[in-house]
Amino acid sequence: MKRIFTLAIVSAICFSAYAQSTAVKPTENKLPFLIEKGNTSVKFGGFVRFVTFADFGGVVPNYDFVSSTMSADSEWDKESRLSMDASGTRLTLKVIQKTDLLGDIEFYIESDFRGAVDAFRLRQAYISFKGLTVGQTWSFMTDFLANAPTIDVQGVNSRTFFRNPLIGYKRNISEKSSFGIALEFPKTKMITGSGFRAVNQRYPDVPVYLMFKGAKSHLKIAGVLRAMDFGVNTTQKIETKFGAGLQMSGSLKLADAFTLFSQGIYGKGVARYINDLAALNLDMVPDGANNTLQTVPMYSVSLGARGDFSKKLYASANFSIAALANKTDYYSATEFLNGKYFSASLFWTGVKNLTIAGEYIHGYRKNMNDTHSNANRLQVLFMYSW
Repeated sequence: MKRIFTLAIVSAICFSAYAQSTAVKPTENKLPFLIEKGNTSVKFGGFVRFVTFADFGGVVPNYDFVSSTMSADSEWDKESRLSMDASGTRLTLKVIQKTDLLGDIEFYIESDFRGAVDAFRLRQAYISFKGLTVGQTWSFMTDFLANAPTIDVQGVNSRTFFRNPLIGYKRNISEKSSFGIALEFPKTKMITGSGFRAVNQRYPDVPVYLMFKGAKSHLKIAGVLRAMDFGVNTTQKIETKFGAGLQMSGSLKLADAFTLFSQGIYGKGVARYINDLAALNLDMVPDGANNTLQTVPMYSVSLGARGDFSKKLYASANFSIAALANKTDYYSATEFLNGKYFSASLFWTGVKNLTIAGEYIHGYRKNMNDTHSNANRLQVLFMYSW
């Protein structure tokens, strides 16, 4: 009942926006959900997104294909499943106000239905002006331009993909280069073991990047510094371990109809910034030899490609790997060692605002004791945007 009530409110707002937009400036080229008056513009956007998929030869127990969470090969009752989902449907509100003092001030809110039990939830909510961004939005380590498109929302297992409350600043250095730095809300997932406990974090993550963009390519060099706290039960004190990572990502258009994409990251204690590892408790793990917790080295690499057959039909493919760098620092037989991800997708946009696509994904997980598991997914997407 609560969800129906929410939808009714949103529908009423959108209908009101449409009525007001036609009243303010009744022109034929006016976007249906755009209101412009004086120095302010208001745009309602979003899309309806429906995906049906079938897992076989192993199951990933999520709407997103996260290889590190797949079922083990020995679990005979988790070999296949069929699912349908529309919770990725999204609603957005973007307001831009032109001012003399601060220039354009942008207010942005984005929500979908991927909360618990398909509940309406907040994805993004931020204010930005003069290069400053405050609110909840994508981590400054994220590089959307470095990954070939997929139906799978989460995408390749090696990418940085999460939204975060932050205070960030971006600035253009020249026409083709820019940099950014942020203080981001800290969140640490760890395996504490006996004698230790998770505690509230006291220090923000600090990502910084430098980006170069040309007509047919881009390169982003980014790094992040982390200070992660944990509690020691015997001394009742909080101790801190440091983590750091370096990331390089980019794209290159080799021809009018063919583009390559790549991304790689290496560091210690940066599991949060790698898709597959972010689903596990690997920011810090037990160090039995020294009776403490430790950060361990990890890495991820991806390579993708997109080929355009026409303006309305294109295909993409991705391969990536996310892994702990070795077993010597930390070993537990059933714990994750590395995971691989492969996808092949075909997209058709022959009708305005409508996308129909199909995709195959294969995932692989290997544990510390060399046992492994696989999973496969076939899925179809129908999406209408406005």
